[in-house]
Parts: sequence; C-alpha cells; structure tokens
Amino acid sequence: GKAENAGLKGGPKQNEQVTINGKPVKAIVGQRVSVVAASARVKISYNCKNGDCNTCAIKMNNRKVNACQMVIPANKCAIETL
Repeated sequence: GKAENAGLKGGPKQNEQVTINGKPVKAIVGQRVSVVAASARVKISYNCKNGDCNTCAIKMNNRKVNACQMVIPANKCAIETL
C-alpha cells in the first residue's frame, strides 16, 4: 500500500476552547500550560518548576493548581492568573 507519515496523521490535536484571563489562546492538547501562557505573553512567575513552591499557582477551570505541573486538556479550559 501507499506509505503513510507515521504519527503525523491529522497533525497535533488543537484545543480551540482554551482561554487565559478570558482571552482565547492557541493551544495543543498535552502542551504545558507554562508554554501556552508564555506564547500568549501572559506572565506567570516560576521558581522551583517541581510543583513544590506554589509560586506559579493559577486557577484552571476554577481549581487552584501549579502552572508548572499542568498540561492542556482535550476539553474546555479556562486559565486565570492569580
């Protein structure tokens, strides 16, 4: 049969329902929240990047989480900086 491009069928899964502080942003499912925020020019302070210090605490779908540990889900995702 015809050779296919392994692993790249349809490209990465985009999530069109991601907002940061109410502003829609481009994100890919599984992408780190820190990367998405940086590309949207949203400032989040980091310190340990291990999830221990809570410097990067944000609200994701109204739950307080550490940005350094979170990835973009496949469904609606509302991120708010604190």
